[in-house]
Amino acid sequence: MNEKNFSLDKYQNEVINCDTNALIIAAAGSGKTFTLIKKVQYLIENKNVNPTDIAMISFTNASVNDIKSRLDYDIDVFTFHKLSINILEKAKVNYQLLNNNLLYYIIRETILTCPPQQQKQILNFLKIKTTFNNFCYSQEFNSFIKFIETFINLWKTNSLNFNDISLKRLSKKEKEILTFIFNIYKKYLEEKASTNSFDFDDLIIIAKNYVKDAQLSYKYLIIDEFQDTSTIRYNLIQEIQKYTKAKIIVVGDDYQSIYRFSGCNLNIFLTFTEKIENVKTIKLKNVYRNSQELIDIANKFITKNPLQIKKELISDKSDSNPIIFSPYHNPQIMFKKLLDYLLNFSSNIMILTRNHKDIFSYIDEEFSLNDTSLIYKNIILPFYTVHKSKGLESDYVIILNCNNTLLGFPNQIENNFLINKIIPHNEIKFAEERRLFYVGLTRCRLKTFLLYDKHNPSSFIKELKKIVKSRLKKIAYFH
Repeated sequence: MNEKNFSLDKYQNEVINCDTNALIIAAAGSGKTFTLIKKVQYLIENKNVNPTDIAMISFTNASVNDIKSRLDYDIDVFTFHKLSINILEKAKVNYQLLNNNLLYYIIRETILTCPPQQQKQILNFLKIKTTFNNFCYSQEFNSFIKFIETFINLWKTNSLNFNDISLKRLSKKEKEILTFIFNIYKKYLEEKASTNSFDFDDLIIIAKNYVKDAQLSYKYLIIDEFQDTSTIRYNLIQEIQKYTKAKIIVVGDDYQSIYRFSGCNLNIFLTFTEKIENVKTIKLKNVYRNSQELIDIANKFITKNPLQIKKELISDKSDSNPIIFSPYHNPQIMFKKLLDYLLNFSSNIMILTRNHKDIFSYIDEEFSLNDTSLIYKNIILPFYTVHKSKGLESDYVIILNCNNTLLGFPNQIENNFLINKIIPHNEIKFAEERRLFYVGLTRCRLKTFLLYDKHNPSSFIKELKKIVKSRLKKIAYFH
């Protein structure tokens, strides 16, 4: 859409005119970024706010760059890490950034050099019956490193201490591994301290202590993708608001909270109005991307999660078959058949997978592939994992591997019990996978195609078919 000429709807106007702390619940395709851009413009042009008194914070470098490219004014736009670096620099804090791989190397070295007793504890914890030497050359070894790395990162992003874990509910082998992990964490802290180095999460944690020294003077804090905020990020924002007395405007969609594995805590979004005084909640109800039929189906699907905020979403688009089910015997044949069909009238196609490697089951020598695109018949097609597709859209979307397998959609790998002890978790099974699938479903402007093994459809496919049938009376297939 042409943002220069596009008019604001009544919900977007409510955001523009609101002059208190605000929680803006912005559904997929509701013009969220456009509204934020207009909010900044209104503050500067109508409220005479100095651009230096406004800061916007978003989740990724890509979203920050997108916002900057669409702004007519030079305001501060940061990721949380860049905001933290800015605070530390203004406060004249001396530090150096840590090698990103240090934690990995410490974990790997500690495992490889651990004594025989701990070797037995590790194999016992993982329920692996092999020699330790064989284990160290297996995929399970890499997975164990990843598990420890994830545990430590989640421990930090949730601002936990040892007393936050109830040892009473842990088995002997879990207590042994917990001790092993904390010894690794101690080594990591000692290594950082010896060189006065910070990792990315440290930047956010430490910056909180230097907000006053940085002498920030913001009057408005606008925080995008707030559904994906972690405890340490929220603590930093609270400290900035406490010092500056800035009005805080948070924007997000609980339906699209998909980064729990990296420490993001949806509960912060859901309880925001309880923690900050004088907050106005505004829901952007008009959706400009999807048809009403797709919205109704996707909303019925996502609200199976009891902790989601139910929303009335409205679109002036209509499509009697917005979701097309594509069962196959052979994934490569079906994928090419579908692409050949769509390319007859459009090249505006996005390919989505749950896991990056899923794509290899669907392509052959007729395709070329790089990180973000698939080339077929000399036509470049955008290709992303669903996580990477958030915020993007296309006329047609194809979601692959909607199969009932361990790495299908939903992904059925469950967190280790110790991970679940440190991530706030009071949701139904596959709650986050459900939100991820919702993100995939809502990327399309026209239609979404779901590819799955005819003899092994995922639970999401079965559930979605029932919803479609109840809503539209007829299920659309592409064979």
